[in-house]
Amino acid sequence: MTRIRTGWALVAAAVLLLVLTGPVLAPHSPTAVIGAPFRSPGAGHPLGTDVIGRDVLSRVLHGGLPLVSIAALALALSYAAGIGLGVVAGLRRRADPWISRPVDAVVVLPWFLLLAVLATALGAGPVAVATATALASTPWIVRIVRTATVEIAATGYVESARARGEPLWRLALVEVLPNLRPVLAADAGVRLSATVSIVAVSSFLGLGLRPPSADWALMITENRQGFAVQPVAVLAPALLIMALVVAVNMVSDRALDTGRAARQPGRGDGDGLRVCGLGVRAADGTRILDGIDFALPAGSAVAVIGPSGAGKTTLAHAVLGALPDGLSAEGQVSTGAGDGARTVGYVPQDPATGLNPALRIGTAIAEIARPHGGAPVGAALRRVGLPDDREFRRRYPHQLSGGQQQRVLLAMALLGDPAVVVLDEPATGLDAGAREELVATLRRLRRDTASTLLVITHDPAALGSVVDHIAELDRGRLVSLRPAGVAVPPSPAIRKAPACTETEPILRVTGLTIGHDRAVAAELSFTLRPGRCLAVTGPSGVGKTTLARTLAGLHPPRSGSLTLDGRALHPRVDRRTRAQRRAIQLVFQNPATSLNPAHSVGAQITRPLRLLRGMTAAEAASETRRLLAAVRLDPGLAARRPAQLSGGQQQRAALARALAAGPAVLLCDEITASLDRRTAAAVLDLLGELRAAGVALLVISHQEQVVERLADEVIELGAQRRLPPGERMVTAPQLPRKSPVISGGEDHRGSGRR
Repeated sequence: MTRIRTGWALVAAAVLLLVLTGPVLAPHSPTAVIGAPFRSPGAGHPLGTDVIGRDVLSRVLHGGLPLVSIAALALALSYAAGIGLGVVAGLRRRADPWISRPVDAVVVLPWFLLLAVLATALGAGPVAVATATALASTPWIVRIVRTATVEIAATGYVESARARGEPLWRLALVEVLPNLRPVLAADAGVRLSATVSIVAVSSFLGLGLRPPSADWALMITENRQGFAVQPVAVLAPALLIMALVVAVNMVSDRALDTGRAARQPGRGDGDGLRVCGLGVRAADGTRILDGIDFALPAGSAVAVIGPSGAGKTTLAHAVLGALPDGLSAEGQVSTGAGDGARTVGYVPQDPATGLNPALRIGTAIAEIARPHGGAPVGAALRRVGLPDDREFRRRYPHQLSGGQQQRVLLAMALLGDPAVVVLDEPATGLDAGAREELVATLRRLRRDTASTLLVITHDPAALGSVVDHIAELDRGRLVSLRPAGVAVPPSPAIRKAPACTETEPILRVTGLTIGHDRAVAAELSFTLRPGRCLAVTGPSGVGKTTLARTLAGLHPPRSGSLTLDGRALHPRVDRRTRAQRRAIQLVFQNPATSLNPAHSVGAQITRPLRLLRGMTAAEAASETRRLLAAVRLDPGLAARRPAQLSGGQQQRAALARALAAGPAVLLCDEITASLDRRTAAAVLDLLGELRAAGVALLVISHQEQVVERLADEVIELGAQRRLPPGERMVTAPQLPRKSPVISGGEDHRGSGRR
C-alpha cells in the first residue's frame, strides 16, 4: 500500500511539474496554426494537430496552468472564508446561527446553478468559475472546521486560555488553528480534486476560458467532433486531468493513514501475549523502553505500573502497533490471534476523547462492528452491563456518565473477540460505584472470553480482583514481574495538612444551581477561605466538573451568585477583570487535553506570566523554570511538546501553568487521578505548601486519601451535604427529603442544601 501511494505521489508531482514548466518547453505558440486540421501524430507535431491545425503538444503544455491556477485561486478563497467562519462559529455560539443557517442554505444549491447565475451576472470566464467554485466549497469547509473547533473548544487548553482572558483572535490563531491541521490536510486533497473537476467541467461547458485560449478542458470540448479521426487531441488532455484528480485523491488519503508511524515491532504467532526484546527509541536516540521481555497465557491479565514517565503508555502503544511519529521500535510482539481475527482492542484513558461526539452510541458501535462480523449493537452493550434499549443507543457521548462512556469503549474494544485488550488507566476519574461496576464487568469478561488484558494503572489495588500479574516499569525497564497480591513497597505517608486560622472568605457561593439541558445540582451555598481546602465528591454525572467550570467562569449557572473578595463576580470569564481572572485558576482533569499539543510546555506556562502578571520575556522564562521545578519537573522539559511527556508529567505541567497566574483560588479537578503514588504524594505536598502560603483550594476527587490529606470540609454532590473530613459519606436516600437533586438523568430524592 505504501508503494502504491508513493507511486501516485510521483504521478501528481509529474503532472504538476508539467503544468509549471510546460509553457517554457512548448515548441510552438498554443494559438499558432501549423498544419491541416486533425493531422495524426508525426514529425514536427508528436501529438498531431487539433480542430483548426494547432499543435496539440504545445496546447497540452500550455493548457494545465490555467486550470490549476483557477482551481488554486478558488481553493484559497474557499479556505480563507471557510476557516474564518468555521472557527468563529465554533468559538462563539451566539454567532453560530448567523453563520450556520446561510451555510446550510448554500449547501443545497447545485454548483452549476451558482455558476450559471454568476456567468450571467459577471460574464463567462475565469472570474465567474473561481467565484462559483469557491462558493460551492466554502459551506462544506465551514461545516468541517466548525465541528472540529467545537470539539477543540471543549479541551482544557482552550478553556484555560479563555480563563486567562485571551481575545478571540488569539484563541483562533494560537489555540485552535494549529490543531486543525490534520483535519484540513485530510480535507484539502479531496477538496483540491473536487475543485479541479468543477473548473474542468465549467470549461468543458463553455463557461470558463474562451477560445483560442489553451485549456485542457476546453481542448476536449473543441476536439470531440474529431475524436474518431484524431483521438489524441481529446485523450491527451483528458488523461492528464484524470491523472491529476486521481493522484491528488490517492495522496490525500495518505493523511488519514494511521499506520504511517515509525517502524513497529514484528508480530508473530503464539498464545496470549508475548513481548520479546522490545525497545523503543525517540528520534534523538533516547531510549524510552529497553529490553522488555514477558509472556502471558491466553485469558490472563497483567497490570502495568510505575512512576510517571516510566514508559507505561509507550509499552501500550507498542503492543497496539500504534507508536507516534518519531518513535521507532525493535523486538517482537506476538499475540494468539489467528488469520483474519482481530488482534488488539484498545480502551483509552479519557473516554470523552475516545468517542466521536457527533455519533450516537449505537452508530459508533455499529461502525466498529461492521468489519468484525457485524455483531449486534445490543449484544455488545449487554456484554459490558449497559442498557441495550433504543433510547440508550440513540444517546450521544456527552449524555453518558464517565463510567458509561468507559464501558461503551470497552464494548467497542471487545468486538471481534481480540486476542489482546489494552486498557489505559480504566479506573481513573471514576467514582467508587462506577469503579466497582467496571471491575465487575472486567471479571465477567475474563470468565467469558479468552482475551488477554493489559491494564495500565496507577492503582493496582483497585483492580486486584481482575489481574493475575503486576509488571512494574521504571525508566523504560521492566524491574519486576510478579503475581498479583505481592505487596508493593509503600509510598510516602499521607499527612493531614495543618489547619489555618480563620479569615474572611475569599470566595462565596450563594444559591448556585448548575447544569446543561437540565439542572444537575441545585441551591449550592458555601464559602472558601484563604489557606483552606473544600473537597467536592460524589458519583459521576452529578456536576462536580460543571461546578469547577462555573466558578472559573467557563459555564454559566442557571441561578445563584458568586462573590470574590467581597465583590460580585461575573459568571462569564470574559466579563471579569484581569485581577479576577488571575485570582481563580482551574487545573483540568484530563492531562491529555490540558495542554495544547501544537506548542511547547514552556510557551504555555510563559503566556499567563506575560499576559496576567506583566513579566518581561526574560522574567517569564526564569519563572517558568522555577514553576516546573516546583511541580517536580525537570526545567529542561520546557522545550518539549506535550506529546513528549507522560500523562503524569502533562498534569504537573498543567498545574504549573495554573500557578503561573499567581491564583488566590485554585480549582483542582481530579489532578492526581492519573499520577502514580510517588508523584501524587509530591503534588499533594505542593498543594499543602500552597495552602500554607494562603492559597484557597477546591479539590474534586474520588480518591479518599486525597480528601483525607487536604480537605477541611467536604461537600458530596448528589447529597449536597457538607461534612467534616473523615466522617462517613452519607448517601442521598438516608438524608431528609427536600428539593430533588438531578444526577445523570436519574432523580435522586435526597437532601437539599448541606
